[in-house]
Amino acid sequence: MTQRTKIIIIAVAGGLTLLAFAIFLMVWALQPAATISLQTGSLSGRSGAAVTVTGAHFPSNREIYIGLAAPDVPPMAGTSYATAFSDRDGNFSATFPFPIAPTWTTLTEVVVYAGTPAGETVATARLALSSFASLLTPTATSTPLLTPSPLPVTASATPTPTPSATLKPTATPPPSVTPSPTLPPIPSIVMQPATGRVGDIVQVSGRGWRANETLVVNLLGSGTQPTLKVGVGGTDAQGNFLMAFVFPTGWSGPSLVTVFVRGPDGSEQALAIFEVLGLVTATPTATPTVPSPTPLIITGWLGQYYNNQSLAGNPTLVRNDDDINFDWGGNSPAPGLIPNEYFSVRWTRAIYFPAGSYRFWAESDDGVRVWLDNLSVIDEWHTASGNTYSGDILNLGEGTHTVKVEYFQGTGLSRIHVWWKLIPPSSTPTWTSTPTWTSTPTRTSTPSTRTP
Repeated sequence: MTQRTKIIIIAVAGGLTLLAFAIFLMVWALQPAATISLQTGSLSGRSGAAVTVTGAHFPSNREIYIGLAAPDVPPMAGTSYATAFSDRDGNFSATFPFPIAPTWTTLTEVVVYAGTPAGETVATARLALSSFASLLTPTATSTPLLTPSPLPVTASATPTPTPSATLKPTATPPPSVTPSPTLPPIPSIVMQPATGRVGDIVQVSGRGWRANETLVVNLLGSGTQPTLKVGVGGTDAQGNFLMAFVFPTGWSGPSLVTVFVRGPDGSEQALAIFEVLGLVTATPTATPTVPSPTPLIITGWLGQYYNNQSLAGNPTLVRNDDDINFDWGGNSPAPGLIPNEYFSVRWTRAIYFPAGSYRFWAESDDGVRVWLDNLSVIDEWHTASGNTYSGDILNLGEGTHTVKVEYFQGTGLSRIHVWWKLIPPSSTPTWTSTPTWTSTPTRTSTPSTRTP
């Protein structure tokens, strides 16, 4: 092959590459932007209004946050009231009850937003509250204001004024301004996921509640379907909570279910809509008595156990685990449900952390992964024999954070233990003439006996 032929081939290849890149840019530029449309109506069988948000051209197979914001507030800085998942075409639909609270009902219009969690794709639509104001006004008998009666005027002779010194006008003090009271946060809940089937695990998270109180989660039915209590949870010191329940397999309708969370005295409550997929309504010959399901109460870790090594499909077992410190040996975590080998587990928990830096440890046989708020702390997804790993999180802000742990067991013995401790602030070092350097191993074969 001559030099000229090589130059021609290289030039043609470079031209084709530039052409492909130009076509990619054109396709990307012509891609339609994400949009949402709104539809309002009354809640089925109850007072209040429902808002249905339909989205298109979003990233496919992604979680979408849906909520409200004031017109002068950035959309994703508002309050989320529902979540949805886009399909492979980037479309979704979700319904949530419009919150009847002064924060929203005193406005003439609000901004409804839908966006990905990181905010790279956001679409908004304005909602005029006048279009369904009657649904937002609670029914009450108003007390008429009293109309003051004019005072009677008695006719009298006009007195002759007596000359007197000129009076200086008295200055009228400016009216005092009464500061507007600070409104307390509005309790809200978010469903994860917002749609599913009977038997699926549903997580309920909330914020804006009173601190350290017990909350009850119910499903509101209609017709012959009773109202079911499906769980009990508790808030942390910041008024946040996270709990989960298994959607009852005996649910017979409706397909749009209202999840109702209330405080112990009923003064705090919030609603969210969950859509049951694949629900078949049949007319039975006799109305069976549906027993109330035993609520899954999560007070520690939400443990989801799978009968495979890859956390694939739906979990075979869901339970509350007080601690991640198990030494199953060669046995099963749940005989009859989970095999002795080739299984996996995912644990999730919302935990309050004081501000500071933390060191996390994981002793595992076999693989383990640890996250804090979706930030990877430990990633050792391989077979092992009781190794101990560690990872640090520096300058963590005070508040409630989500810890997620994933574990898989191959063959042989099975062991998992996860814990963490606050790293004390560094003290002023004392210098010596001859420092001795030591290396810190990342793995050891000796199981740790430390207690979290």
